[in-house]
Amino acid sequence: MKGIPGFQWTELRRLQPVLVMPETHPLAKLRRIPLMRLRGLPLIGLAKGNYPEYVPHVRGMLKPFGVLPRFVSLVNDGVSTLFMALEAHHAAAILTEGSISTMPRTLVARPFAPMLPSASVMIGLPALRPNPHAETFARMLLEEVRRRKSS
Repeated sequence: MKGIPGFQWTELRRLQPVLVMPETHPLAKLRRIPLMRLRGLPLIGLAKGNYPEYVPHVRGMLKPFGVLPRFVSLVNDGVSTLFMALEAHHAAAILTEGSISTMPRTLVARPFAPMLPSASVMIGLPALRPNPHAETFARMLLEEVRRRKSS
């Protein structure tokens, strides 16, 4: 994303990866998910069409731990469809903590142990043709993130 020419990028916040699964999933009773438990675990992920960086990013995060994710399905429609697939297939997904507020109550999220590298949420503004509305919106987002960190 930082490689998109013509934009100036600023980190908005960082999000920790979590394992999302139905509350009845065997791993849901654990407080933290040991990374080795991901070996052979059926995962549902986000498809290349709309999320081209998802699978390579997940594989890259897990590679240092000797874990190769086993995706049994990839969803192109977004997290709402992914959430339904998790329940239908009684499977799990690797997402970030930012998805927790949009999850149905029948799903749970658990952090990993050891923790995986956090994901960076970036905001990009046009570098060549400044847009005052975009700059105001970006400033408001940054202020809200700072306000939530301090409270």
